[in-house]
Parts: sequence; structure tokens; C-alpha cells
Amino acid sequence: MSKVILVIPPQEKFSKGYLPSIGVGCLAASLERAGYDVKIIDSHIDNLNEEETVERALREKPDVIGITANSHNRFHAIGVARGIKNKEKGILVCVGGCHFSPTAVSVLESVAEIDVVVRGEGEETFLDLLNHYFRQKPFDDVLGITFRKNQEIINNPSRPFIKNLDDLPMPAWHLFQLDKYETKLEGGEDIKAIGVKNSRGCPYNCSFCVNSDFWKRLFRYHSPKRFIDEVEFLYKNYGYRGFDFWDDTITIVRDYIKESCEEILRRKLDIVWYARARVNTVDREILTLMKKAGCRVISFGVESGSPRILKNIQKDITIEQVKEVTRICVDLGYIVKLFFMYSHPGETIKDIQMTRDLMLELKFYGPNVHVLPAFTFIYPGTETETIAKKEGLLPQDFNWNRPVEFLFNKKIKVNPTIPIYEQKNLKAEEIYSYLNSKKTQLRELVKSIPLAFRGVRSFQDLKYLIKRGIKYLKRKL
Repeated sequence: MSKVILVIPPQEKFSKGYLPSIGVGCLAASLERAGYDVKIIDSHIDNLNEEETVERALREKPDVIGITANSHNRFHAIGVARGIKNKEKGILVCVGGCHFSPTAVSVLESVAEIDVVVRGEGEETFLDLLNHYFRQKPFDDVLGITFRKNQEIINNPSRPFIKNLDDLPMPAWHLFQLDKYETKLEGGEDIKAIGVKNSRGCPYNCSFCVNSDFWKRLFRYHSPKRFIDEVEFLYKNYGYRGFDFWDDTITIVRDYIKESCEEILRRKLDIVWYARARVNTVDREILTLMKKAGCRVISFGVESGSPRILKNIQKDITIEQVKEVTRICVDLGYIVKLFFMYSHPGETIKDIQMTRDLMLELKFYGPNVHVLPAFTFIYPGTETETIAKKEGLLPQDFNWNRPVEFLFNKKIKVNPTIPIYEQKNLKAEEIYSYLNSKKTQLRELVKSIPLAFRGVRSFQDLKYLIKRGIKYLKRKL
């Protein structure tokens, strides 16, 4: 039987915990169903460096190695590919994932040790590629790949997306060492969690989002029964009570999320879960049903407090929607996570002030509201990357798949290999200095006082406010 090793290369620690890769699990299950002998090596969970990952993979004596990567661990993926080819030139080395798909030609130009890039959705494409490879057929008619032929890089046409996700097998959970993944569900309770995914894609077109390019705005989803079948399988067979619903936006189709919640309740599954949503896709009715079905934590990408910037980045939401939905979530007892970004294209200091003011206001809606700001990364294939190239904001010799380091990233302790979007007339350093200036902090302290007392409705609220104030002052002193 032909052996295929799927490698998740080393990567940085994630503060929110680390979950088995759903994408790799889906790919492995499709290959197993077709008769291939498949193993998964998760370098991160086994604490392997590049050299150890190569040794572990070659120990299995594989015929083909597939390596997945995002932009944050792309250089580890490249390092593993080089290590494999340096030791065993006869192994077919393939890469895929959201980083290599939009940079397929670039990575083959830059990295001689990679043979094939599987672009986009991998289940059908990788299987087709393997069938051609083991039958010694040329790759010319394999849709969705980029490869070398007689030293020339060939970019085959894209493969149509899979129409019915229910045709795919459940992820190959048995190939992961699930006992090593210790992530707990966010929210305070000691509940071990696992990620599951119902849908692929998102119909929205946020300018900074890598998934918008990867899925081409096409949105598909499993039937509610099939999705909850998987949840129930993990609940009953592996004892999981905590679930991270890893969809970009699980609430896009109202009837779908409603039926999924009703399915959970009908089966009496004692589970709790985390959902990602958009403020323009939920209301009190659907949020109430989700809470009843076990949703404990919900997050929303807000990105900016400036209506002008929200329009620029094609977010398609309003500030009033953000406030109203946050209030409803607080009323229903959710833990709410709100994500913001600085340094959008066209942003000014005034826009950033509006973002800070909105963040400040939302924080005082309740102790379970968490605002999480970050700088805007540029990712390959996004509109933000297109803007940056057009405006000459990236180094002239910049190549996603050749070594690079950005010094400001080190200062704010984020991945130094991913460029931050910076306008020529408003650098990230200027924004950082503004955010940390005594003038800005004093302004926000003054604004926070009436906001804080506006939310006091009981003695418990007052106690919480005093404790928070003392904590704030200690931090500043």
C-alpha cells in the first residue's frame, strides 16, 4: 500500500491554545477512504523542530509527503521540505494551505526542494495528484496544482470547489494523538475542547481576510444533521464536552444555525461551545437559541470604530449593530470577544481615536466583554496586499517565500516575518507612540470615568468597578 505522510510543521505557540488541524484531518480521511496508508505528524504538539520533524517523517519510509502551512509558519514548512529532499531525493514533496495557494509560483521559483503546490481545497486535488503519480501519469490534466515540468513552472487551471460537503468523510480523528491536545474551552471552566467545522468560505469580502481569497467568497456548509453527527461522535467516543466551532461565520445562514441548535437540544448533548459570528447576522432570537444549545463564548470582528474605515475595508457592518449585539450578548450572559485592528488603508489618527473610544465604551458593557486590538497584517492574496503593492509599501525585493524580517514586529512581539500594513504618511511606529503616549492615556482615563459609573446597577457592580480601578492604577504606576 502506498504511504503518504501529512506534516504540520513547527509553529509559534498560540495563546488561545492549540487544536488538531481540521483541514489535515479532512485530507487524511479522504486519502484513507481511497485506500492510501496515511499518517499525520504534528510537529507542534510533539514539540519537534525542523530536523526532528524530517527524521520522524523519513522513519515512516513514505512515498509522498504533504506539508501544510499558513503564512506564520511558512518558513518552517520550507525548512522541512528542504530537509526531506536533502536526505531522500526520490520522495515527492507537496505543499498546500492558505499561504502556498496564492504564492504557488513564487514558492516553486524560490524553493527547488518543493515539487508540487496543491492550491485551494485539497481533498479531490491531492487524491487526483497521487493517483497520477502512482500510475506514473503526467500531471498536465490535474486541476488545481502548480508544478515543474522540464524546469518550467506549470500553473494548471483551478479545480471547481466541492459542491456537497456531506460527500466528504469525517476528519480522521484517529490519526491524531488527541490525548496530547490540552486546550480548554475559553470561558473559565476546566473543559477540554476540540475544533469542529461546519462550513467553508464566507460570502463577505473584507479586504484584509486571507480566507476571502482562498475560498473565493463561495460559502458551503454541511447539513445540520451531518455536522451534529460529528459533534456527537466526538462527545460520545472521545469524551469531549467543549467545542470550538471553527467556521469563519457560523451564523451566515439563519435556518442553518437554528436547525443545528435544535439538533443539539433534541439529542440532549451536554456540550458548551465557542462561535465566531458577525454582528449583522444575529439578533436576540438566534442568540438566545444558541445560548440555550450551549454556546458560551462568541466573538465578532469589529475592526474599526470609524464608519469611514469600515466602508473602506468592506466590512459591511455599522457601529450601532456592534453596540446593540454586544448589549444583547451581555444580557444573555455570553463571554464576548471583540476584535479590532489599527493601521488600515486610509486610516488617520482621528479614525484610531474613534476606534479607541468605541473599544473603551464596549469594555464597560460588562466584565465579560473583552476587546482585543492588533495591527493589520498583510497576507498574500488579500486586497490589502494589492493596495500595499500598488502604493509601494512593501520592500522592492520582497518575496513571501524568501527570508525576511520586520523590526517593528519584534518591538510589539508579533511574528517578524509578516508585514504590517503601513501608510507612507502614518507609520505603525507613529500609531504605537500615539497609543502609548501619556496624553492618549490621560484622555482615555477621563473618558472612562462616566462610562464606568453609567454601568453601575448594584453593589456588586460597584465592587467590580473599584477593583478594576485599583488594578488599572497599579499597572500604570
